[in-house]
Amino acid sequence: MEQQENVESYFQMQHSYVKDLNMHILQKFENNQDINISGQLGFRIINIREEKDYFIGEIELINDINVNVKDDDKASIHISMVGMFTGNTNKDRKKFEKMLKLNGATTLSHLIRAYVYSATGLGGIPNIITPMINFVNFFKNAKEE
Repeated sequence: MEQQENVESYFQMQHSYVKDLNMHILQKFENNQDINISGQLGFRIINIREEKDYFIGEIELINDINVNVKDDDKASIHISMVGMFTGNTNKDRKKFEKMLKLNGATTLSHLIRAYVYSATGLGGIPNIITPMINFVNFFKNAKEE
């Protein structure tokens, strides 16, 4: 087994929190039903500021999920999560923004997946596993608003 010291990334998440979580269950459904998941994803950079030798960035990832069984709406879930990240990028703001988009959004996406999985199970419906997101393609095809 290889061991390495000091493999800490220069891009770190400092904290995160669920800003908004709303789960609307329209009707009970059983675990053995085929569930279809669709939805929309939103991302925004709330702010970026520069400190001594590093940047601090705050981002928000929003996931709106629709749960259907055979064209029948069963539930909708809205979750918004905010995360704060720091990074030493040699004063390169564009590089830091790219890290926020790719690494920051990916990190929040995994946390959102865990929240949705837990909340749906606790809500009396089958645990919903949201799909993983390819953020390289997401940002390549994203429309800024």
